[in-house]
Amino acid sequence: MNIILRYRGLDARAAWSGLVEASLRKLQNRAAVGSAEVTLERHREIKPSFRVHAWLEVPGPDFHAEARDYTLQAAFFKVVKNLERQIRARQNRRADKRKTNLQLGRGPGRPAVGLAATGA
Repeated sequence: MNIILRYRGLDARAAWSGLVEASLRKLQNRAAVGSAEVTLERHREIKPSFRVHAWLEVPGPDFHAEARDYTLQAAFFKVVKNLERQIRARQNRRADKRKTNLQLGRGPGRPAVGLAATGA
């Protein structure tokens, strides 16, 4: 996984990059993340002053989340929770779709409507 970490309005610190990398590695266990872009921002004139934006490139529609809070860690954990919720929701939709098809006696590639009987 390729991680791009951007800082705006604050200085880069090893602790923040370690926190971001560890959290994204946990998310990669749940979804096939190809690359991730995370932006950590601080706006001194706006309250709450910390903003975190994350974008995960995965097969299918990408995941993205944004959060603001009074501390950088709190904003980042809000983003991670939001991404986890999105991943879980997609997995549940896939599981529900498989369950529905199996309950109806159809496989994943079989049509919902049977072939019309041809008679003469």
